[in-house]
Amino acid sequence: MHGHEKLNIPGSFNNIGLNTLPDIFQYAIEKYGTLAAIKKRHSWGHQSISFQEFGKLVSFLGSGLIDRGLKHGDRVALMAENSPEWLLVYAAVTSCGAIIVPLDTNLQKNELRHLLLHCEAGSMIVSPGIFNDLVEEMKFEDIDLIVIGEKDPGLKAVSLGEVMASGKEKINNGDTGFFQRKTEVRPEDIAAICYTSGTTGQPKGAVLLHSNLVANVESLSCIVRFSDADAFLCLLPLYHTFPVMSVFLTPVYNGSTIVFARSIKPKIILEDIVKERITVIVAVPILYEHLSPYLTPVKKGKKSGTGRIKRFFLRVAVGMGRLFGKKKASEKMQRKIVTAGMENIRLCFTGAAALRPDIEQAFIDAEIPLIQGYGMTETSPVISMNLPDRPKKGTVGLALPGVEVVIDSPDSQGVGEILVKGPNVMKEYYKNPEATSNVLRGGYLYTGDLGKIDEEGYITVSGRIKSLIVTAGGKNIFPDELEAMLDKNIYILESVVLPVEDRKGNTRPGAVIVPDYDMLGSVKELKGSLTDENVHRFIGEEIRAIFENVPDYKHLIGFRIRDSELPKTTTRKVKRHLVSWIRE
Repeated sequence: MHGHEKLNIPGSFNNIGLNTLPDIFQYAIEKYGTLAAIKKRHSWGHQSISFQEFGKLVSFLGSGLIDRGLKHGDRVALMAENSPEWLLVYAAVTSCGAIIVPLDTNLQKNELRHLLLHCEAGSMIVSPGIFNDLVEEMKFEDIDLIVIGEKDPGLKAVSLGEVMASGKEKINNGDTGFFQRKTEVRPEDIAAICYTSGTTGQPKGAVLLHSNLVANVESLSCIVRFSDADAFLCLLPLYHTFPVMSVFLTPVYNGSTIVFARSIKPKIILEDIVKERITVIVAVPILYEHLSPYLTPVKKGKKSGTGRIKRFFLRVAVGMGRLFGKKKASEKMQRKIVTAGMENIRLCFTGAAALRPDIEQAFIDAEIPLIQGYGMTETSPVISMNLPDRPKKGTVGLALPGVEVVIDSPDSQGVGEILVKGPNVMKEYYKNPEATSNVLRGGYLYTGDLGKIDEEGYITVSGRIKSLIVTAGGKNIFPDELEAMLDKNIYILESVVLPVEDRKGNTRPGAVIVPDYDMLGSVKELKGSLTDENVHRFIGEEIRAIFENVPDYKHLIGFRIRDSELPKTTTRKVKRHLVSWIRE
């Protein structure tokens, strides 16, 4: 075992009786009381919910759901955009001993119907937009539909407001059913069934117990010190386990405020960061990729601090604009940002996909604390993380306290499959014993990821086993490594490297390239002549330069140009199985 040998937390969860999610919620309600738990700005004003108010609202909703027949172990699907109500539903359902099933808001009818049937959902809570656009016409007869919001005469379903009102009335009349149910929840009970946004096909439902999620909160709170002075910006969609853990459960336990981003528009995000005094940002690598070109390296010998943060966020205005389709931030906005006091930001976290080495270096040079970690839905989800005070470049950090990570059958370079054991590892895949037995063996979770562990215990992830390319000479080629090299080129928007057979039947790497046509349009020799032939020739020259000092066995056998974006999961991982090599 590498990294932390055992949990070493002052006032360990077991010592203070925190074994389930309702235990954590109750602990936070009692400890932090009138402090702000949730903040969100609306068109009608500013909404702030204290921990005490959060507790009351959860009890009203839980009591109302029980009144509608919700039983221990029932599955409740939740399909809604980020909102305070999303958190209330998650907390209320799990506090009742029922099972929350967070669903991707981008699901299509057939996918949604399949998942609801698979998890045997008895109830479904949806946002008004999703109800009107998707769910209403599907005419579910055996599912209790509840729409987030207040009572609406035009709505052919009960509203969440009505459910909460009935629960409040019950509690005011002396009903203690919800509070009794909270105490009956056990660590071994299922808290959530989380469907993975797989890159290889059919989604699978990871069964996460209360003990799994609580263990992950405990481990994270041990190695990164958060407090009631922290404010987390909620940007990522909560139907993923990563933001649930990092922007909901962990902040709640630590008394931190969860601030809902009003929009993904750069100007508004930056206003939220300033107005709400955000201290922690959690995002996926693609966001940081778009920001990195605008970072200003801190010159050696210069005093770091406020200046670098202000310079960073001045460039965020432009970077976020690029990411979300804006040309550039206005000069007025830029001047405002410079004087905005952005020094409150103390940590940026990234996970869910690999962070490119050049992006990591850009943040290091700018002295921006960008912490890289590693996890998967099946591990609740965090497996390892770099420590803020001693990160190691190019790695995903040390195994979390209480988590064991080993490498199975390492090769001469120490690379093999990453195996994980710990209290955060899922129980099983729901109703899928074959898939479960494929990944849970001998007490370990076989992640399907390739990696190695150095002498200090730091983990490096090389790629997925299924995407590994093995040459006729027995050489291993990691597509992620070649893709990182290609994607650094300013004329290449994104790429995927695939195994391709040459004329002799030997396996070689080939690449599907999505060019950056905006950048190509600025090339003097291509102006006015962006033909397919000229683009192919130009990209070919760029690739030859990229691979000039790379061993021959890693050289591409060829490449194909693709005009459209590569197919991705909602966490922006490329769906390799949907990308094909077309023979010319």
